[in-house]
Amino acid sequence: MDFYKYKDNKKIIGSIIKFNRINQNISQRALSRGICVASYLSRIESGDLIPSEEVISIIFNRLGLTFNDSQEFLEKGTNRLKLFFNKLHFNEFDLTNEIFNELESQENNYITSPLVIDYFLAKLARYCSTPNREKFESSKSLLHSSFELLSPQQKFLYNFYVGVDELNLSQDKSIGKNLIEEALNYKDNGHCYFWLSYAYRIENNPIKSYDCIKKALDLYVAEGNIISIMSCYEKIAEVHFMLDNYSDAITYLKISLSIAEKLNNKYFIEHLNSIISWAYYRLKDYSTSLTYLKNNTGLVDHRMLVPDSMTESLIYFSLNDKDLLKESIQKLKNAQSLEHINEDLANRIYKLFNLYIKDDDYLKNPTWENLLIYIIDNMHKLVELKKVFITLLKEYYIYNRKYKDALFL
Repeated sequence: MDFYKYKDNKKIIGSIIKFNRINQNISQRALSRGICVASYLSRIESGDLIPSEEVISIIFNRLGLTFNDSQEFLEKGTNRLKLFFNKLHFNEFDLTNEIFNELESQENNYITSPLVIDYFLAKLARYCSTPNREKFESSKSLLHSSFELLSPQQKFLYNFYVGVDELNLSQDKSIGKNLIEEALNYKDNGHCYFWLSYAYRIENNPIKSYDCIKKALDLYVAEGNIISIMSCYEKIAEVHFMLDNYSDAITYLKISLSIAEKLNNKYFIEHLNSIISWAYYRLKDYSTSLTYLKNNTGLVDHRMLVPDSMTESLIYFSLNDKDLLKESIQKLKNAQSLEHINEDLANRIYKLFNLYIKDDDYLKNPTWENLLIYIIDNMHKLVELKKVFITLLKEYYIYNRKYKDALFL
């Protein structure tokens, strides 16, 4: 086995040894015992030197590894990994899942080959923001411990996918934002600006959010990334939502919907119908809002701003139609609603509307206030919906002449 053909890229041998040692939970001291001092192994793993072929063979045998570097395997593996990242960039998730399943079935071959780093980056990307935390965290840990071995492109991928995961799942969004900004130091990328726009929306900074999403859109147009272009118009609309500018938001949402219809992407179509319906509800155009809702079939989609059942209930509440509201609130506990509102919150909202249905003097009832306060305090993600409940509480305070309470909402 000719390890010395990698003498000009010592990091290849070092990365294979380091990744597999850590993956097997073996310390440097234990692995180097009887072979070399631990500091010498550390230099091998860091890519500072390549030892004799005898030393490498002993280390590989101790780790139970067979070095995979046949030309056929490397060519095929390189092509599949490139295809995976390319299709992932263009949002072809069904195909990327299929490709990764193929890659993962050969994990033992990849982690004992010069493609070990790229494989773990693909694994990091595949399980980013998914419930399979063990696979994501183990890949993240291995890559982080060997960060000095990564090329600039590999460091870009690491920072980007760990950043996205943090933005999606961490309470401290600044960690994810900083990682995305670090990724941009390696590569100008539309997806980075897309997620930075999200981070600035979380920080309630519409100007910076808009600047980032426009940069993302320009880069997506240049590369012909149609699905991302569609998503950008939606996110531009969400920036307008931050400013309560629902008329302009609808303009951008309809552009996005037009693209979704041309692609015949039913999830995006229903998702956009929901958002457009919400925008019309906020403009008090209840008839048009209901028209968009009625186009939907109730697909469960994690991207929704407000569940359809919630929009529908608020419309009938605004129209003072207690009979239709009574029917509508039965949907507050369906799968689509519970994807976004936990069961406890759904129960409180149900009780709120039920109080309105049963009590003509609900605005004099302190239970109305208590329910609204609870809902507002426990609604952390659905910012648009929370604004409506704050308005309802403000109306309650004004009705009961609690002007100071209304002022400080």
